[in-house]
Amino acid sequence: MSDQDRDQPEDSPLNPALKSTTETVYDTTHRSPPPIATTSASENEGEGWPVVWLVVTVVGVILAIYFIL
Repeated sequence: MSDQDRDQPEDSPLNPALKSTTETVYDTTHRSPPPIATTSASENEGEGWPVVWLVVTVVGVILAIYFIL
């Protein structure tokens, strides 16, 4: 059974929401700076986090052993 009145695959995609369109929301004529240029981190900031995670891990393992035994 062949119906010639059906749309061809290129005319009607499987999912109409995936149809390619032109983006009209963002201004594409101006380039924005790269993300690394807009960061505000200072020298030696965040170096204490490995120690915090080590303490949290050790406390968690100790609690797990305590509750298991």
